Amino acid sequence: MSHFCLLSKPDQYVAHDWDMLTDVAARNHWLELFDKHFQEVLKSASTQYGRTSGKQVMTARAEFAEVIKGLRENPAGLPSGKLNIIELCRAREAVLRKHRLNDPFGHIKKRENELAASIYPAAVKKLHAMEGPAKWLHLIECVFAGNLFDLGAPMVMHMADKPMDFLSAVENTKPRPWLIDDFDTLLKDLPSTPPVKWAKAVVFIDNAGSDFILGIMPLVRELALSGTKIVLAANELPSLNDMTADETVAVVERLAAVDADLAALLQADMFEVVSTGNDIPLIDLSNVSDELNAAAADADLVIIEGMGRAVESNLDAQFKVDTLWLALLKDTAVAERVNGQVYDCICKYKPV
Repeated sequence: MSHFCLLSKPDQYVAHDWDMLTDVAARNHWLELFDKHFQEVLKSASTQYGRTSGKQVMTARAEFAEVIKGLRENPAGLPSGKLNIIELCRAREAVLRKHRLNDPFGHIKKRENELAASIYPAAVKKLHAMEGPAKWLHLIECVFAGNLFDLGAPMVMHMADKPMDFLSAVENTKPRPWLIDDFDTLLKDLPSTPPVKWAKAVVFIDNAGSDFILGIMPLVRELALSGTKIVLAANELPSLNDMTADETVAVVERLAAVDADLAALLQADMFEVVSTGNDIPLIDLSNVSDELNAAAADADLVIIEGMGRAVESNLDAQFKVDTLWLALLKDTAVAERVNGQVYDCICKYKPV
């Protein structure tokens, strides 16, 4: 594990600079949010692991309550001495894994992947009737719409309880100009006909279901059809409803079974899946897997998707290559920190 090889200034890199030791309002917000959200996590864990998990759930609830109580009394009480969203995520995952509740949303991820996969053929078929700027705009809007499925954001996690209407979600995406809107600059590097400028893209993916299958996959599929090799970089271990590398391989193979173009791309080795070595919904690029760095060494585009990886962490990171950040804001405190509102869209593009 080492720094991500495409960081331009690894010695100056900071994954996440929201210091809750000094920001009391943020500390109160996030401790309350993590405390309440953990109850929802445990409800899902009870379903995932069944009646025999009752003692594990009860013990995990008590232990995490003590963690939160301790941080209210002593904000510097974690082993690192730091308090930020990354540290809170690590503390939550440590409690879950200690009590063998590793993948509490596993059944929901499976269900949402099944539903999104059933919609995928129609979603890519629609692309055949589109071209040029309109197609690329639609693909970016699909990423925003897909990113609504997030079991780590209490404001939207209830959406997982309802049948998904993805087309309505796309239509209801906030219109341009977005909160951060570099789409026009991006479009200059997205020609109407192949090839695009990039030989290889590393794509940090986020959530299961519509986020990955109906948001990211149509976008990267289009890039691959234009000649860009795609490296899908996913978590090593489960965390909330994030995709793992193993799950990503299985889903891509399933989609290829109903998508001849994707199947041909896989046959031509235009897709690769790697583990980032990560195990939380944010990502610290100072500590990623050797597997990721080997795959990324000759990449000339980075895409970071999702509020956790692209806004809560890494929004100000600097890279050696062209970089695209895509996210939908789903938390009031995060939105306020970037001078936006909930459901605002981030399309930040920095070519080198």
